[in-house]
Amino acid sequence: MLLLLSLQIFVQAQDSVPTISGTITLSRSGDDPSGTSINIKGKIEATTTDKQGHFSLSTTLPATLIISRVNYGTQEVTVTNSQPISILLTEGNNNLNEVVVVSYGTRKAKDITSAVSTFNAAQAREIPGAEFGQKIQGRVAGVQINMANGRPGQGIDMRIRGAASLSGGYQPLIVVDGQILSGADSKNGDMSLINPDDIETFTVLKDAAAAALYGSRAANGVILITTKQAKVGRTAVSLNTYYGWQKVPQKGRPNMMNAKEFATYMKGYYEDKITYEQYTGAIPSEYTNPDQYGEGTNWFDAIIRTAPMQNYSLNISSGTEKVSSSSTLTFFDQDGVLLNTNLKRFAFRNNTEYRPIDRIKIGLNIAPTYQLEKNTRSYTDGNRQIIANATAASPLKPVYNSDGTFDTSVRSTGMLNLNNPVQQLLLANAQFKSLRLLGNAYADFAILPNLHFKTTINGDFGTYQSDNYQGTMYGIGLSAAALPRATTSSTAAHSSYNYVSWLNENTLSYNLRIEDHHLDLMAGYSSQRWTREYRSINGSNFANDAVYWISGAATTSGTDNKEAWSMASALGRLNYDYKGKYLLTATFRRDGSSRFGSDVKYANFPSISAGWIVSDEPFFKKNNTISFLKLRASYGKTGNFNIGNYTNVTNVSSSNYVFGGNLTPGEALSTTLGNAQVTWESSAQTDIGTDINFLNNRIVFSYDYYNKNTTDMLYLVSLPYESGYTNVQMNVGKLRMWGHEFSVSTRNIVGKFEWTTDLNLSLPRNKLVSLPNGIPYIGNNTTYAGYNRSVVGKPIGQFFGYVFDGVYMTQEEYNSQPKYTTSSVGSARMKDVNNDGVIDANDRTLIGDPNPKYNYGITNTFRYQNFDLNIVCYGQGGNQIMNDNRADWTNLDGAMNVAKDMMNRWRSLSDPGNGLVPRTLANTTELYRLANSTWVESGNFFAIKNIALGYTFRQNTLKYIKSARIYASVQQAFVFTKYSGMNPEANSTKDNIIGTYGQDLSTYPIPRTFMIGANINF
Repeated sequence: MLLLLSLQIFVQAQDSVPTISGTITLSRSGDDPSGTSINIKGKIEATTTDKQGHFSLSTTLPATLIISRVNYGTQEVTVTNSQPISILLTEGNNNLNEVVVVSYGTRKAKDITSAVSTFNAAQAREIPGAEFGQKIQGRVAGVQINMANGRPGQGIDMRIRGAASLSGGYQPLIVVDGQILSGADSKNGDMSLINPDDIETFTVLKDAAAAALYGSRAANGVILITTKQAKVGRTAVSLNTYYGWQKVPQKGRPNMMNAKEFATYMKGYYEDKITYEQYTGAIPSEYTNPDQYGEGTNWFDAIIRTAPMQNYSLNISSGTEKVSSSSTLTFFDQDGVLLNTNLKRFAFRNNTEYRPIDRIKIGLNIAPTYQLEKNTRSYTDGNRQIIANATAASPLKPVYNSDGTFDTSVRSTGMLNLNNPVQQLLLANAQFKSLRLLGNAYADFAILPNLHFKTTINGDFGTYQSDNYQGTMYGIGLSAAALPRATTSSTAAHSSYNYVSWLNENTLSYNLRIEDHHLDLMAGYSSQRWTREYRSINGSNFANDAVYWISGAATTSGTDNKEAWSMASALGRLNYDYKGKYLLTATFRRDGSSRFGSDVKYANFPSISAGWIVSDEPFFKKNNTISFLKLRASYGKTGNFNIGNYTNVTNVSSSNYVFGGNLTPGEALSTTLGNAQVTWESSAQTDIGTDINFLNNRIVFSYDYYNKNTTDMLYLVSLPYESGYTNVQMNVGKLRMWGHEFSVSTRNIVGKFEWTTDLNLSLPRNKLVSLPNGIPYIGNNTTYAGYNRSVVGKPIGQFFGYVFDGVYMTQEEYNSQPKYTTSSVGSARMKDVNNDGVIDANDRTLIGDPNPKYNYGITNTFRYQNFDLNIVCYGQGGNQIMNDNRADWTNLDGAMNVAKDMMNRWRSLSDPGNGLVPRTLANTTELYRLANSTWVESGNFFAIKNIALGYTFRQNTLKYIKSARIYASVQQAFVFTKYSGMNPEANSTKDNIIGTYGQDLSTYPIPRTFMIGANINF
């Protein structure tokens, strides 16, 4: 009887369940709306739209619908009655009801009270690249992304709000599907190994209030990445592929002397030696008749090529009420534009969620990546590597002999020994292999409808291996040994390491709504342990080049080691809103790290933010001119724990010594003194902003002002020799960063022809506020290095060197001007900055600023029927670049090829040149090739980063294919700059090193890429 009564009640309840119905419209009018997913938040019920975008779904009210579609933003809509609803789903980031991933959760865009920007990866699907940063360059206000070099898979340099640190790194924290990436290097999380084809959305947390829940790792901002997930009620198969050709543009290639010019220059060089230096030899025969030569060999052109790149990515996803699963398999292959350089990547990702009942979700995400690199991390670029060798090589020498063999030596008479850079590049065989596995398992329990407990276990596992052999034909560098070398000089090196990172996080969230009050609470606990074991083996003296394994070496040596760190954290968040228009968020995190001493092991990172939706007030007149207005403000603290491991103690290392006439193994203290008081680098940031929508949301505007003060900056400080140590890690200074950010998105034209524009502008500034007593500056103070210096009152990382003041043109001028110890008539003259009447190292000063004063992005998208055209532009300015190549290109000693403008040197009173290039007189030329203001150039540029034209075939046009889009694009289409080099975005050492920031030193060239591709949905 009781069973029958229960059944009757259940049937009556089912009969009384209301039906929600409505229509989903897509912002791209040509897209087929069928298959859009509609889920009930917190429940299993789900459905999809039909071809007209209609849907219906039975559920209890009130209910929150989650509406999602691949390549479009996800929206949450609350429904309180059974009246039909109409929803516009947009692909952009401008919808107020869009669900945005934030720290440890999600929120509607209109409810966010901090500085957060989002970007849908589908909007950049035609931009090729091994790194995800290439996809968002120029797309997000406050995010400065530069292509620091063109190495396959390694070029991206990323900063949020001009983030800077003296030594703690400036790359943002990367979080993938809630998993904090540590990688082998906690400064950047090995972000280059993230597969761009896995990504669905980006969320950039820019201010402290948005990022404070990540505490001690969030000082440089946070990028949250959400990977592709299956949509309930939809099964889909998609293939994305492209093939491209990369070519180095002519603009900016090294402007070195050709054969005729170089022979003319060297003939004059020897003529001047005879005239001024009592040189008694004859002019070498190869220089006596320059007219016999033409262009000769352009060695830079000889080492580059037109290089292919290709990518294939297959995604299969399926979602039911119980199970959702999405799998992506990707193969990426990129040849570098330098000969014999390559990157291959094999990547897989599977995201699966199982919902056995309404109140339980169980998920597993797994993503292995295997990457092979050849000569991308060694030999090619940097100080006097192959690119520098190519610009130094004699243009009189051919690449090949008449019999087809390599002309091994490419020096002409009087030059330093140089070996053939083409041959060296083709012989180079530096292999780098990496295997990384990201794993994430979670369980979400709805203890009550509004009380959830979630636990996650995250694993980040990596293994890396590097192999390198330098045989008898190895000879890179200036003054390299003549080839072939003796077999006793052959060496091989093997290094490898593997790391394991475990992260467990547990959160309890509670959601309560009482009339007009809405409260959302979250509390959590996190623990992480990271370990790495590494080893290296070296061998030398091989019998021949046929056996290049270390086992074939006569002498071998090796070492290994292990390091670890751990962190424990407690965190919490409170979200409160009243009537949906008065918004308040407060967060707190307490971190404890093993990297710091026992007295300073813990630190607190609180934040608070508030928002006011003014447009919801009764006094705000409803009109289409301003359809939405929100004011917001925030304050919070974040930290930086990147000091390395074991810097709080003085380390011990092996050290052999002689005792009783015998070599005895022993131990010695490290030369770096431990500091148990070194503590967190802490940043306090204030942000004030507004979000305004105009003309019925046709124009969306956002503005932020931020002020960030970083204290206790981490730096390795030099110690006096008498201390017995060379340096110590300390908290040394205070840095202030501030700026303005603007972003505007407009729907200029709607209808059959659509035109949208996204514009963002950032105006970042920074200033070093203080350093401890006794530390006048941060930076090196040597002759041939230390070109960046940070001083109080100036932006960080300023260029440091001499101020070039021309040439001593006459004897009278020489007699009346301050002089360097080696100065003479016709030599370089530097400015006497300190006015002491002498030119010396004390006259070096700040000569440029590598920090951009503005950066901006402009994206225009046009659509007409089935055609689409997308143009992405990016620019920056107000900064300078130091062209370190000038150290070699202006070497007037006849040791190498030089820049064309060296032809206009001073030779005599009757032939004084252009007054900018000194003479070649021996022992007077060094000053001219030391860092000086002639190396510093404007870093302003405007680049059309991508132009893509596509055509979409609609449903049923092609058999078995639901939709297909083909496109052609040009990457790095045009670059407008006054910089004389190849890449105005160059940063020779890339990540984290402020001591060499903004320098261009034989940087791997950035190619222009022509590409065709297809996006196919089955």
